[in-house]
Amino acid sequence: MFYIQSLIFKPNKKIKNLSVLKNNVDDYFVPLNNIGELKNMKSQLDPNYLSGAIILKYGEQELLDVTMWDLIDQLWAYFLNLIEEAIETGKSETYFPDQPLLLKMKSISNDMLLFEIDQKQKVLLPKLDFFESLLKNARSFFETMNFVLEENCDYEYELNKVDKLQAKIRNVQDLM
Repeated sequence: MFYIQSLIFKPNKKIKNLSVLKNNVDDYFVPLNNIGELKNMKSQLDPNYLSGAIILKYGEQELLDVTMWDLIDQLWAYFLNLIEEAIETGKSETYFPDQPLLLKMKSISNDMLLFEIDQKQKVLLPKLDFFESLLKNARSFFETMNFVLEENCDYEYELNKVDKLQAKIRNVQDLM
């Protein structure tokens, strides 16, 4: 149901027109699963300012795309915070790290969640599937970037948070 892909922005590329991005993704971004190319770019990547995009689709509906690129490691960390707060309080919201795009989550029932992107798009999603998909992809992102950037970064805090959130979700499932 969910398709999630992390993309790392190619260093030394300039985005002059957002409308060009969607049709030329490979010119501007490297998929997270292309370890070889990421390793080749390692010396050009700034681990303190790691730009990229998260593509998020639910079925055929595109929720996040490459035009919403930002500081991708921080964006993934923000998603972890969104999930944590939504589990604890039933709702959460945050802006993208470096641009005024608002993300909101609101529990509608035990199994449904309203996900809102920049007050323009609202979609009802299966809550646990959404959380599990986000957490799986967050883990993949942080583990891959730890591997690629080696001593230049440490995402242990974020990986521990993924573990804690996955445990919370399992506990919620056990209660249902």
